[in-house]
Amino acid sequence: MTENLDPREGSLTTRPTAADRARALLDPARCRGLVPHDAGYLQTAGIEIPATRGFGQQLMRTRFYAGVYQLGRPIGLRVASALQAPGRDEDRARTARSLRLRPGHTVLDIACGPGNFTGTYGHAVGRDGLAIGLDASHPMLRRAVADNPGPAVAYLSGDAENLPFRDGVADAVSCLAALYLINEPFRAIEEMARVLVPGGRIVLLTSLAPGGRRDRPHVMVMERLSTMRMFGRDEITDFLRALGFDEIEQVTAGLAQTVTATKR
Repeated sequence: MTENLDPREGSLTTRPTAADRARALLDPARCRGLVPHDAGYLQTAGIEIPATRGFGQQLMRTRFYAGVYQLGRPIGLRVASALQAPGRDEDRARTARSLRLRPGHTVLDIACGPGNFTGTYGHAVGRDGLAIGLDASHPMLRRAVADNPGPAVAYLSGDAENLPFRDGVADAVSCLAALYLINEPFRAIEEMARVLVPGGRIVLLTSLAPGGRRDRPHVMVMERLSTMRMFGRDEITDFLRALGFDEIEQVTAGLAQTVTATKR
């Protein structure tokens, strides 16, 4: 709890911290609680982080990659999309607008990395809102706490395929430049849908197979060499539609796609 001076009464009032409010969203059937880490983030108890399956996942969880991420991610996405890469202030603001964030909202940033977007979400939802960044990489979470903290921001270690939250706790969810590294990406999307309220927004930025076709031999070779999934043009949009989403919009550029949708 934190103490705040109430100007109307001239007295101190106790106010739940972002960590306190994150704990209140947990599903006890899925998670036994949150344990503070000495680096400032929270560790989920009772949820096992899946083992890595390839070089890409292994690299994401190293301290070295967390250190060079700020440089490498924008360069890589710029090459892939031939557009200005997310990560700059205007791109973070654009994503917050796509999520339709308002003061008081709760937003989850799945596979948040160093919290570049989580911190921006915290500003957008204000002191009465909550922005939670969740990632499987401890080095990434250390950097997130150091670089992108905030009074409405909390960071958790966790599994995107088994979110620790109750159903319908979030007004918005994002997963940016990470879905292609998750072992079971469609299971992760199902989990994101589960924790959204009706009317909640989702934004997914991920890979796109060359020509939009995943079944071509050269795409299979790319996947095998990179250990990253290349999604077909309609895979994600069709899946969201089947889960009951509407207002589905897809923007493609090069080997990248951004999909936004609203849960009915």
